[in-house]
Amino acid sequence: MESLSFDLSCYYYNWTKGGEGVIALLFIAFFLLLIIGVPVGISLGTAAIITILWEGTVPLMVIPQKMFISMNSFTLLAIPFFMLTGVIMDKSGLTQRLVNFADSIIGWTRGGMSYVSVSSGMMMGGISGSAPADTAALSSVMTPSMVKMGYPARFAAALQAASGSIGIIIPPSIPMVVLGGIASLSVGKLFLGGVIPGVLIGILLMVVSGIICRKYGYGAGKTKSFSLSYFAQSFKKAILPLLAPVIIVGGILTGVFTPTESSVIAVVYTLILGLAVYKSIKLRELPAIFMEAVISSGNVLLIIAASSLFSWILVSHNFPQILSDLITGVSDSPFFIILVINLIFITGGMFIEGLALLIMFVPILMPLAMAAGMDPLVFGVMIVINIAIGTLTPPVGVCLFVACSSSGVKLDHAMKSAIPFVLVLCLALGLVVMFPEIVTFIPNLIE
Repeated sequence: MESLSFDLSCYYYNWTKGGEGVIALLFIAFFLLLIIGVPVGISLGTAAIITILWEGTVPLMVIPQKMFISMNSFTLLAIPFFMLTGVIMDKSGLTQRLVNFADSIIGWTRGGMSYVSVSSGMMMGGISGSAPADTAALSSVMTPSMVKMGYPARFAAALQAASGSIGIIIPPSIPMVVLGGIASLSVGKLFLGGVIPGVLIGILLMVVSGIICRKYGYGAGKTKSFSLSYFAQSFKKAILPLLAPVIIVGGILTGVFTPTESSVIAVVYTLILGLAVYKSIKLRELPAIFMEAVISSGNVLLIIAASSLFSWILVSHNFPQILSDLITGVSDSPFFIILVINLIFITGGMFIEGLALLIMFVPILMPLAMAAGMDPLVFGVMIVINIAIGTLTPPVGVCLFVACSSSGVKLDHAMKSAIPFVLVLCLALGLVVMFPEIVTFIPNLIE
């Protein structure tokens, strides 16, 4: 195995010797592939391979080696298990139990179904860690119910997408797992840092959706009275799913298991609930459930491998220093630097899938943020919120696409309804930057 290993530093590129053309080719090839409809992961990998072949100075063995190394991580093992957890929750009816519990608490108010959507997204976010998976599960349960109660389908779809996006901010979170691996940050501390911002975003989404419902009369006349018996019944049915976040986060905090091991615990726990306790899934259904999780995980891991190769080319051509000089050449103000970093991620999130964007630019921009005085933990949560914004902004807004495909709503209609929710996430992003204690309070408290 060692004989096949290359010292990548031997092939370090010099930007001043044709590097501009190489980087230009890399980005042009990538965006052309995206425009013609090639999936993001394949576009990233193909653009990187084309660039390497065009320059002709790197042995081709480096391509699979670099892609393999990027995935050869114990931390990244959490991704397929959290993906599998999300599928099990959807197929076993655990999502419906959480939705019913949220409905019993707040669904009886005017505009209550919008509150139920957001609170259900927050509860699911504490189990699966995948925004698309949470959005798919919420859309299948909530959208038909909301439409029957008089909510426009476009509003319901946009709300499910926004509610699902919380799943990557509230722990556990797949982007936080990846971020911890590439930025050498504690995944456990990132999880803790996302608690208050995630809850804050959930509250703000409830406030804004409530205002919209009252202004336009969504769900008017469909209110009901609070029922103690319904609350008790739904709580009894939801108590075991509700314990999942407590077990996952509590185990990490107490040191019983690592974040990666917590993903396995989540799979085992939800499988026990679905197979043995509620008996809502059958053994014969497991192959299809596993296959769905394998496909989703394969897509994510392909993006990670391809974007790592893409990012390596950027770093090898001194792109971080060029970008740093470009930004600081305009202004060395910490506020300006952080603003530009956020604009890069928000704009990039419109065209590039969040994990790919994270892997491509975090190694480049994190040193710049640190030099501007930003806490690494705050930087990490800030980036994850940016990724959440990207899940709602076309043309690559994955949560918006999932919600629209589940509800049959045209994307352009849902886009308009999603604007207030995007602004909510932007507001939360600004609060995190201005008041970093929102992120650091719980991690510092636990230490």
